[in-house]
Amino acid sequence: MRSDLTASESLTGMIEYNKSEGVCILRLDNPPLNAIGFELLEELSAAISRANTDEDVRGIIVTGSDEHFSAGADVNLFRGISSAQEAMRMSRIFQEALDSVENSQKPSVAAVAGKVMGCALELAMACDFRVCTAGAKFSNPEVTLGINPGAGGTQRLPRLIGVDTALRMLLTAQPVNANDALELGLVDVVCRNDQLIEAARELLESGELPAGASQRADKVSDARINDKAFEQAQKLIQKSRPEIIAPKKIIEAVRVGLAESYQAGLRREQEAFAECMDTLATRNKIYLFFAGRKTGKVPELEKVATAKIATAAVVGTGSMGAGIAQALAAAGLAVIVTDADEKAIDTALGRIRKSINKRVERGKIPRRRADEMIERISVADNLQGLAPADIVIEAVFEDTAVKRSVLSQIEAVCRSDAIIASNTSTINLDELAEKLTHPQRLIGLHFFNPAHSMPLVEVIRHDGTDPGVIATAMKFVKDIRKTPVLVNNREGFVVNRLFIPYLKEAFGLLEDGAEARVIDAAMVEFGFAMGPLTLIDMAGIDILALTDRQMCRAFPHHVPLSRIATSLVEQDCLGQKTCRGVYKYRHGDYTPRDSRLTGDIIANVQRELGKTPRQVGAGEITERLVMRMIGEAFRVVEEKIAQRQSDIDVAVVLGAGFPDFRGGVIKYAYDLGIDKVVSRLESLADEFGERFRPCEFLRNEAGV
Repeated sequence: MRSDLTASESLTGMIEYNKSEGVCILRLDNPPLNAIGFELLEELSAAISRANTDEDVRGIIVTGSDEHFSAGADVNLFRGISSAQEAMRMSRIFQEALDSVENSQKPSVAAVAGKVMGCALELAMACDFRVCTAGAKFSNPEVTLGINPGAGGTQRLPRLIGVDTALRMLLTAQPVNANDALELGLVDVVCRNDQLIEAARELLESGELPAGASQRADKVSDARINDKAFEQAQKLIQKSRPEIIAPKKIIEAVRVGLAESYQAGLRREQEAFAECMDTLATRNKIYLFFAGRKTGKVPELEKVATAKIATAAVVGTGSMGAGIAQALAAAGLAVIVTDADEKAIDTALGRIRKSINKRVERGKIPRRRADEMIERISVADNLQGLAPADIVIEAVFEDTAVKRSVLSQIEAVCRSDAIIASNTSTINLDELAEKLTHPQRLIGLHFFNPAHSMPLVEVIRHDGTDPGVIATAMKFVKDIRKTPVLVNNREGFVVNRLFIPYLKEAFGLLEDGAEARVIDAAMVEFGFAMGPLTLIDMAGIDILALTDRQMCRAFPHHVPLSRIATSLVEQDCLGQKTCRGVYKYRHGDYTPRDSRLTGDIIANVQRELGKTPRQVGAGEITERLVMRMIGEAFRVVEEKIAQRQSDIDVAVVLGAGFPDFRGGVIKYAYDLGIDKVVSRLESLADEFGERFRPCEFLRNEAGV
């Protein structure tokens, strides 16, 4: 029996029903995160009805576990929706269940802690009062899946906190902490964890009973304020992709509910939910959500024991090493950094402090947490200082000889049970393991730049990597709140294997006469956050040239990087870091401007190759760049580099910025139709070269 109860009367499947001193306490019991599905809602409605007919019950408390109220609707339900009608039915069932909570004859309090997400927040808003612990976080994450709240959230939230704030919560999915929720009127009381139920009791016994959220009008009665809020919301979503209709539908549902009635708003919410679920973009986002859950699962490692990692070391403090150190410190690990160059260490620490302090200024983290993160990072004067580390991550320059030497030095000084990891982006691990006495300790951990914010880490195993090292590395990546994708050892792994050909093809298009800005605009229109040439300037053209040499040695079908790129490198036009690249820049201003020098280089290369520049339209640009990625992706499948095809999709979305609403490169190919993909690749190969020729696996998929 829980300490806050005096009587435990019954226990149903997903709802604990208890009475204590005239109060019915309904506790969600669907671990691990109390996902809300049809069965739970049915039990909740039955429990509310029972409490209403029990003369001994004066009020109802709806609560969850001590750690979390609920992470929201059971997302598995979304996979079962095959029509707009089914989506509307789901929304209607959820709405009716929560209406039964709001329409309860007995007053109700939601007593919540931890995560209060999506449908869980909608449930809390259906109660008469809300009390939360200081660590509670409220959010509406539905829009990130391409859907709108479907259980009354678009109607109750604006009536509780006002249209402007509600729309920002609904459209951005940004969480609101307990104190802000109190200030907004989303909750009535914030208390300590051990006072949650008692605080809820006090609200029930206060004798005050506010109108239900659906009936409130004081925060939505001023038409002028509402109109301004809708105007701001339209500005907020003006850069949203047209394929993702959820933001527009959220605004519509809120507007209908205020302009007509609460019931009309609920109907529009149902319709909006169905319309969203009926789009390919939403189905692709949901596909990626589930694909992302799978990447960390390695069936053959399920029973393999993992080691605890409390202290991590990073060798090399360039931009990548600094980002890795910051990510580790943010996850609560003790971090040791070292570099042969003392100035590099000072620069890295300054960069880390600046990045963390920016998060404080933006209200992302409190000052105390920022100070704790900075304090977790210590400096070792030399490699001997790595001895306490459970894992040592090498993050030096992407050169085989340099990395091999540093890894050997690390092995000589670190503990015998420590994991040795290389942050290589393209180099074959077998080459790096050659000089190691115990190569079974070596694993690849490919972070992406900026490492403190990019969510993906490729975990690379070579044939000799110990299973315990692999299992520990996978858990380690999850523990630092990143998505691990396990890949087998082959140059470029998954992301760079696909992305380098894509970037190189952009230079090939320049050779043929396409304009840089047209190339970039075409890929932004396709859905990338930035075009390939802008991205190359950010990363450094010299880095692309270096990795390309490694890739061409490994893969005969890869053509060398265009002379345009190598000529830019020869003239020290490396990108933003030298203020000259494909575009030119000013110090401190990275707005891309047309470069006359680049134009001259392009013209010279065209003359050398005997090419007459031609007009290249956006359609050809998009097709060549995307088809180049698709062709390479299926080679990765054929070579069994990744565990699953869906892992490739997750990796290319999180690591290369492939548009999520297209589902990833493999999913996009299947959506286009494999027959069509093979046909277009064959045509492109005939016209532009063998790099486009589809692999045997892809031809077999098409039945060719």
